[in-house]
Amino acid sequence: MILSDGHPYRIKSVPPDLIGMSEKEEFAIVCPSCEKGTLDVRSTLYSIPFFNELAMFSMKCPSCNFGHTDVFSAEQRKPARFTLEVNDSALLRARVVRSGSGTIRLPEFGIDVEPGPTAESFITNVEGVLTRTMSVVETAINFADEPEEKARGAEILENMNRALEGEFSFSLIMEDPMGVSGIILDDMSRVKYEELSHEEASTLKGAPFWIDAIREDFKERKG
Repeated sequence: MILSDGHPYRIKSVPPDLIGMSEKEEFAIVCPSCEKGTLDVRSTLYSIPFFNELAMFSMKCPSCNFGHTDVFSAEQRKPARFTLEVNDSALLRARVVRSGSGTIRLPEFGIDVEPGPTAESFITNVEGVLTRTMSVVETAINFADEPEEKARGAEILENMNRALEGEFSFSLIMEDPMGVSGIILDDMSRVKYEELSHEEASTLKGAPFWIDAIREDFKERKG
Protein backbone atom coordinates (compact mmCIF):
# COMPACT_ATOMS: atom_id res chain seq x y z
CA MET A 1 0.00 0.00 0.00
CA ILE A 2 1.65 3.22 -1.20
CA LEU A 3 0.23 6.35 0.36
CA SER A 4 0.95 9.79 -1.06
CA ASP A 5 1.31 12.16 1.84
CA GLY A 6 -0.79 14.92 0.35
CA HIS A 7 -2.74 15.62 3.52
CA PRO A 8 -1.09 17.77 6.19
CA TYR A 9 0.92 16.30 9.06
CA ARG A 10 1.04 19.47 11.12
CA ILE A 11 3.51 20.01 13.93
CA LYS A 12 1.34 20.39 17.00
CA SER A 13 4.14 20.28 19.56
CA VAL A 14 7.90 20.02 19.78
CA PRO A 15 9.80 18.46 22.70
CA PRO A 16 10.83 21.29 25.07
CA ASP A 17 14.51 20.41 24.84
CA LEU A 18 14.40 21.27 21.14
CA ILE A 19 12.85 24.72 21.38
CA GLY A 20 14.92 27.27 19.49
CA MET A 21 14.80 30.90 18.41
CA SER A 22 12.18 31.93 15.86
CA GLU A 23 12.64 34.67 13.32
CA LYS A 24 10.66 35.93 10.37
CA GLU A 25 12.38 35.41 7.05
CA GLU A 26 11.71 37.28 3.81
CA PHE A 27 11.34 34.88 0.89
CA ALA A 28 9.92 35.95 -2.45
CA ILE A 29 7.95 32.71 -2.85
CA VAL A 30 4.53 32.89 -4.47
CA CYS A 31 1.86 30.83 -2.71
CA PRO A 32 1.53 27.44 -4.50
CA SER A 33 -2.18 27.32 -3.61
CA CYS A 34 -3.65 30.65 -4.76
CA GLU A 35 -0.63 31.77 -6.84
CA LYS A 36 -1.35 35.35 -5.77
CA GLY A 37 -0.01 35.97 -2.28
CA THR A 38 3.61 35.80 -1.13
CA LEU A 39 4.32 33.37 1.70
CA ASP A 40 5.17 34.70 5.15
CA VAL A 41 7.94 32.41 6.40
CA ARG A 42 9.22 31.94 9.93
CA SER A 43 12.21 29.76 10.69
CA THR A 44 13.11 28.21 14.03
CA LEU A 45 16.48 26.58 14.70
CA TYR A 46 16.56 23.36 16.72
CA SER A 47 19.54 21.52 18.16
CA ILE A 48 19.00 17.81 17.55
CA PRO A 49 21.47 14.99 18.23
CA PHE A 50 23.12 13.56 15.09
CA PHE A 51 21.77 16.38 12.91
CA ASN A 52 23.40 19.17 14.97
CA GLU A 53 21.13 21.99 13.88
CA LEU A 54 17.91 21.89 11.87
CA ALA A 55 15.73 24.75 10.66
CA MET A 56 11.98 24.36 10.82
CA PHE A 57 10.01 26.58 8.48
CA SER A 58 6.42 27.61 9.14
CA MET A 59 4.82 29.18 6.09
CA LYS A 60 1.49 30.93 5.65
CA CYS A 61 -0.16 32.82 2.84
CA PRO A 62 -1.88 36.03 4.01
CA SER A 63 -4.15 35.94 0.95
CA CYS A 64 -5.68 32.45 1.18
CA ASN A 65 -4.41 31.19 4.59
CA PHE A 66 -2.54 28.28 2.99
CA GLY A 67 -0.11 26.87 5.55
CA HIS A 68 2.86 24.53 5.36
CA THR A 69 5.85 23.36 7.41
CA ASP A 70 9.23 21.94 6.46
CA VAL A 71 12.42 20.83 8.19
CA PHE A 72 15.77 21.46 6.57
CA SER A 73 19.48 21.46 7.34
CA ALA A 74 21.77 24.23 6.19
CA GLU A 75 24.57 21.65 6.24
CA GLN A 76 25.20 19.58 3.15
CA ARG A 77 23.92 16.12 4.04
CA LYS A 78 24.10 12.90 2.08
CA PRO A 79 21.02 10.91 1.02
CA ALA A 80 20.32 8.49 3.83
CA ARG A 81 18.25 5.62 5.17
CA PHE A 82 17.55 5.04 8.88
CA THR A 83 16.13 1.69 10.02
CA LEU A 84 14.85 0.84 13.49
CA GLU A 85 13.62 -2.62 14.52
CA VAL A 86 10.86 -1.83 17.01
CA ASN A 87 10.80 -4.96 19.17
CA ASP A 88 10.51 -3.21 22.53
CA SER A 89 7.70 -0.88 23.60
CA ALA A 90 10.32 1.58 24.91
CA LEU A 91 11.41 2.14 21.30
CA LEU A 92 8.01 3.66 20.55
CA ARG A 93 9.43 6.77 22.21
CA ALA A 94 12.37 7.03 19.79
CA ARG A 95 12.45 10.47 18.17
CA VAL A 96 11.59 10.73 14.48
CA VAL A 97 12.34 13.68 12.19
CA ARG A 98 10.50 13.75 8.89
CA SER A 99 11.18 16.46 6.30
CA GLY A 100 9.03 17.27 3.28
CA SER A 101 11.26 15.01 1.18
CA GLY A 102 11.17 12.03 3.56
CA THR A 103 9.67 8.64 2.72
CA ILE A 104 8.32 6.46 5.53
CA ARG A 105 8.34 2.69 5.12
CA LEU A 106 6.58 0.20 7.39
CA PRO A 107 7.23 -3.11 5.60
CA GLU A 108 5.48 -5.39 8.11
CA PHE A 109 2.28 -3.45 7.44
CA GLY A 110 2.93 -3.24 3.70
CA ILE A 111 2.89 0.57 3.82
CA ASP A 112 5.04 3.23 2.18
CA VAL A 113 4.22 6.89 2.79
CA GLU A 114 5.78 8.96 0.01
CA PRO A 115 5.99 12.77 -0.16
CA GLY A 116 3.07 14.40 -1.93
CA PRO A 117 2.56 17.95 -3.25
CA THR A 118 1.67 19.28 0.23
CA ALA A 119 3.61 16.80 2.36
CA GLU A 120 4.50 18.46 5.65
CA SER A 121 7.29 17.87 8.10
CA PHE A 122 7.09 16.77 11.70
CA ILE A 123 9.19 15.99 14.74
CA THR A 124 7.51 13.25 16.74
CA ASN A 125 8.26 9.72 17.96
CA VAL A 126 7.64 6.23 16.58
CA GLU A 127 4.26 6.08 18.29
CA GLY A 128 3.31 9.35 16.60
CA VAL A 129 4.29 7.95 13.18
CA LEU A 130 2.01 4.96 13.77
CA THR A 131 -0.97 7.02 14.86
CA ARG A 132 -0.57 9.38 11.89
CA THR A 133 -0.35 6.45 9.50
CA MET A 134 -3.38 4.79 11.07
CA SER A 135 -5.51 7.82 10.22
CA VAL A 136 -4.42 7.51 6.58
CA VAL A 137 -5.28 3.79 6.56
CA GLU A 138 -8.71 4.54 8.03
CA THR A 139 -9.34 7.01 5.21
CA ALA A 140 -8.22 4.42 2.65
CA ILE A 141 -10.65 1.88 4.13
CA ASN A 142 -13.54 4.35 3.86
CA PHE A 143 -12.81 4.92 0.17
CA ALA A 144 -12.10 1.25 -0.67
CA ASP A 145 -14.57 -0.40 -3.07
CA GLU A 146 -13.62 -4.04 -2.69
CA PRO A 147 -14.38 -6.07 0.48
CA GLU A 148 -10.88 -7.55 0.28
CA GLU A 149 -9.34 -4.09 0.45
CA LYS A 150 -11.43 -3.15 3.48
CA ALA A 151 -10.52 -6.44 5.19
CA ARG A 152 -6.81 -5.89 4.50
CA GLY A 153 -7.05 -2.37 5.89
CA ALA A 154 -8.79 -3.63 9.04
CA GLU A 155 -6.02 -6.22 9.49
CA ILE A 156 -3.35 -3.51 9.20
CA LEU A 157 -5.13 -1.37 11.81
CA GLU A 158 -5.40 -4.33 14.18
CA ASN A 159 -1.67 -5.03 13.90
CA MET A 160 -0.85 -1.34 14.37
CA ASN A 161 -2.91 -1.27 17.56
CA ARG A 162 -1.02 -4.35 18.74
CA ALA A 163 2.24 -2.57 17.89
CA LEU A 164 1.21 0.40 20.04
CA GLU A 165 0.67 -2.04 22.91
CA GLY A 166 4.12 -3.55 22.35
CA GLU A 167 2.64 -6.83 21.12
CA PHE A 168 3.70 -6.64 17.46
CA SER A 169 7.28 -6.11 16.29
CA PHE A 170 7.88 -4.04 13.17
CA SER A 171 10.48 -2.03 11.29
CA LEU A 172 10.44 1.71 10.71
CA ILE A 173 12.48 2.95 7.75
CA MET A 174 13.07 6.63 6.95
CA GLU A 175 14.61 7.53 3.58
CA ASP A 176 15.43 11.04 2.40
CA PRO A 177 17.35 12.16 -0.72
CA MET A 178 18.30 15.32 1.23
CA GLY A 179 19.43 13.35 4.30
CA VAL A 180 17.29 15.39 6.69
CA SER A 181 14.77 12.76 7.87
CA GLY A 182 15.90 10.27 10.48
CA ILE A 183 15.39 8.28 13.67
CA ILE A 184 17.18 9.42 16.82
CA LEU A 185 17.91 7.39 19.96
CA ASP A 186 20.23 8.00 22.89
CA ASP A 187 21.79 4.66 21.90
CA MET A 188 22.24 5.09 18.16
CA SER A 189 23.66 1.56 17.90
CA ARG A 190 20.02 0.44 17.82
CA VAL A 191 19.50 2.41 14.60
CA LYS A 192 20.93 1.23 11.28
CA TYR A 193 22.24 4.17 9.27
CA GLU A 194 23.06 3.84 5.56
CA GLU A 195 24.15 6.37 3.00
CA LEU A 196 22.17 5.96 -0.21
CA SER A 197 23.83 5.76 -3.59
CA HIS A 198 22.94 8.29 -6.27
CA GLU A 199 20.91 5.62 -8.01
CA GLU A 200 18.96 4.78 -4.85
CA ALA A 201 18.33 8.43 -4.03
CA SER A 202 17.10 9.14 -7.57
CA THR A 203 14.23 6.67 -7.11
CA LEU A 204 12.84 8.61 -4.13
CA LYS A 205 10.29 11.37 -4.40
CA GLY A 206 11.59 14.72 -3.26
CA ALA A 207 10.02 17.84 -1.84
CA PRO A 208 7.82 20.11 -4.01
CA PHE A 209 9.84 22.52 -6.17
CA TRP A 210 8.72 25.59 -4.21
CA ILE A 211 10.05 24.01 -1.01
CA ASP A 212 13.36 23.41 -2.77
CA ALA A 213 13.46 27.12 -3.64
CA ILE A 214 13.09 28.12 0.02
CA ARG A 215 15.71 25.58 1.08
CA GLU A 216 18.21 26.89 -1.45
CA ASP A 217 17.56 30.49 -0.40
CA PHE A 218 18.04 29.57 3.27
CA LYS A 219 21.25 27.68 2.53
CA GLU A 220 22.70 30.66 0.67
CA ARG A 221 21.87 33.02 3.54
CA LYS A 222 23.45 30.75 6.14
CA GLY A 223 26.36 29.73 3.94
